[in-house]
Amino acid sequence: MSHPPHHGRPPRPDERHQQPASAPLPPLAPPTLPSPVVQIPPDPAPSPARRPVWRRPAVLGLVLALVLGAGGWGLWSYLGHGGPGRKTPAAAKDAAGTVAWKAGARTKPDDKGMKEALGTWFTSSLVVKAEPDMVTAYDVRTGEKKWSFLLAGPLCAASRESEDNIAVVAVQFAGVCARMMAVDLRDGHRVWDELIVDEKEGAEALTPGKWKKAGLEIALHHGHVYALWATGGQTRRLTDGKRVEEEKRDACEMVDTAGGDQLIAITYCGDKGTTIRSLDPEKLEKPRWSRKIEEKQDGILSIVSTSPLVLTQSPGKAGPDARFDFVVLDPSSGKEKTRVPYNSFWRLGVCFLPTSGCTGALTDNTSLYVAGKGVTMAYDLTTGKERWTYKADASRVTLPVSVRDGEVAAYTPATAERRGRVTYVSAASGKSLRTVEHSDREADRRNEAMMARIDGYPRLRNDRLLLINDGAYDDAGSGMIFAINAPSDDD
Repeated sequence: MSHPPHHGRPPRPDERHQQPASAPLPPLAPPTLPSPVVQIPPDPAPSPARRPVWRRPAVLGLVLALVLGAGGWGLWSYLGHGGPGRKTPAAAKDAAGTVAWKAGARTKPDDKGMKEALGTWFTSSLVVKAEPDMVTAYDVRTGEKKWSFLLAGPLCAASRESEDNIAVVAVQFAGVCARMMAVDLRDGHRVWDELIVDEKEGAEALTPGKWKKAGLEIALHHGHVYALWATGGQTRRLTDGKRVEEEKRDACEMVDTAGGDQLIAITYCGDKGTTIRSLDPEKLEKPRWSRKIEEKQDGILSIVSTSPLVLTQSPGKAGPDARFDFVVLDPSSGKEKTRVPYNSFWRLGVCFLPTSGCTGALTDNTSLYVAGKGVTMAYDLTTGKERWTYKADASRVTLPVSVRDGEVAAYTPATAERRGRVTYVSAASGKSLRTVEHSDREADRRNEAMMARIDGYPRLRNDRLLLINDGAYDDAGSGMIFAINAPSDDD
């Protein structure tokens, strides 16, 4: 059995955002908006199932020690029809643990940089998914496609958050991640569409020749969009895209940002160290607070949550075997309040996905919940001490998925041979309350296991456990969404 590596460096931005040498931006030619929304009818009934051929493991494979023997598009087609879109197996019922629906990728990766699937957002009834050149909305419960539109270029960045049912994506323009657009998640119409830099500034403004690694990152905060890149950042109004404020600095190797209750920016500038700031979107040059990471702790940071403000921090040089801590900061000053020290039981995946915070880590107002091999562990955010450990399958990682009504949903993904399950445990004590076993059909196990190995992390929404691709998309066999019936109680 393979062993997942511990938390290490983030995906190299130059791996995620391939961009050619700088060049002036051509004029933004009309029409400025992508093609109109297409209302998509439901797919016809699925065709007979086919035998799978396995695909390569991807980032969430860092979390899960799964041994699977097949791969490829054939596997994603195992439920039935091999084409993209919603496919519901004929045997699926609304019973807990059965497969509700699945959505394959509606586009295919190519050799021109169309390899990003960053971006997943929710309304009260929809899950909205960004793909390399399109955005599509599905009904969370049924998987029915509600709307879809083509992007004006290859997807290259997306906001983690949505605000007032609006999310923001960026696409490549003239080979640079330079064109942002805001999308209304309810019906798919574009609220605005703007270039990040003036045309006369050209690509050099975003991809300086001396340091091209830091890709564009986007966050939303209190009616503003914040875009951060190697040499600066800017804010715009979320309602109309009008520029509010801008900042410039020397190029930094890596950048990260997250919004929500706070607007947090992290810049890693090599020998100049790592800085974390809480920003006022209307006064970027005057942060609410700024904190320079001490040299002895100089390592890779990632933002797990902005409310409460929790980071991961890897002391010293990061790498596949790097140890790291969870750090709770005072939201008003940035000072360290408490630290949860590294535990060898932890098994986290990538903590740098722009849309997911940290795969395998979850917070509420008082506690941190962390995935482990055979366990899910809870820690007090005030003291940093362990509160409880829920023991699950000793050979599989168990991930915290949600905290609701005093219960933590702990997900143990399927393997090719063993069914997956969700166990609801008491948030106060870690005691198991009830378990929902997933489908034991071979096809369902294999498809669930495949989706558990992609970039992304599980969500519980509207009585559905959703396994969603939220990262690199370079295999035409990748699924996009796999939905499992997950009722909130035993009924």
